[in-house]
Amino acid sequence: MFNTPTPSLHRFDAYRLAVEFRRIVVRWLPLRRTELSDQLDRASISVPLNVAEGAGRSTPRERARHYTIARGSAVECLACLDLLELESSSPDTTEARAIVLRLLNVLTAVIRRPS
Repeated sequence: MFNTPTPSLHRFDAYRLAVEFRRIVVRWLPLRRTELSDQLDRASISVPLNVAEGAGRSTPRERARHYTIARGSAVECLACLDLLELESSSPDTTEARAIVLRLLNVLTAVIRRPS
């Protein structure tokens, strides 16, 4: 039916990293609800959903479009982490930041690589 096989999402590094980052965010959210935490909540949901949608697309152009959207949301998550660090009661963002940076590298690679 499709020209290229859809990668198994659970083996796809971008998806695994996005879910791992989301898992961290979910642990933080009960700590407090602010506009910033709401934004981080939405952006961290957007990343794995767009990666999954991209993986299900049949053409390289369609896949790249969704991976680009996921990448934009990941950059937004980094900005949220920067702003969280300005708050006195912020959680340690070191692990989350490292995951998002790895995720950005993977997404950049798959966007550039037509497949």
